[in-house]
Amino acid sequence: MTTVETRQSAALQPQVSAAVRFATAVVVAIVLALAWIGAEHASHQAVETAQVALSGAGPLLARQAPVVIVGRRQATGKSS
Repeated sequence: MTTVETRQSAALQPQVSAAVRFATAVVVAIVLALAWIGAEHASHQAVETAQVALSGAGPLLARQAPVVIVGRRQATGKSS
């Protein structure tokens, strides 16, 4: 074998052991599962909040007093 072939075959060797790669895959799977669970919880919370808001069972909103018209403008006698 020449030195070029030796260098190429050495570069193709795995740099990390199989146990480290497996542990990394397990950690990534756990992180993704936790993110999935968190997103699911947030989705359920949003649906419950929307149901309460749409059903009107939540806190009552403050109502504004009705508008009362005190007087009316007098029309001027001008005609265009």
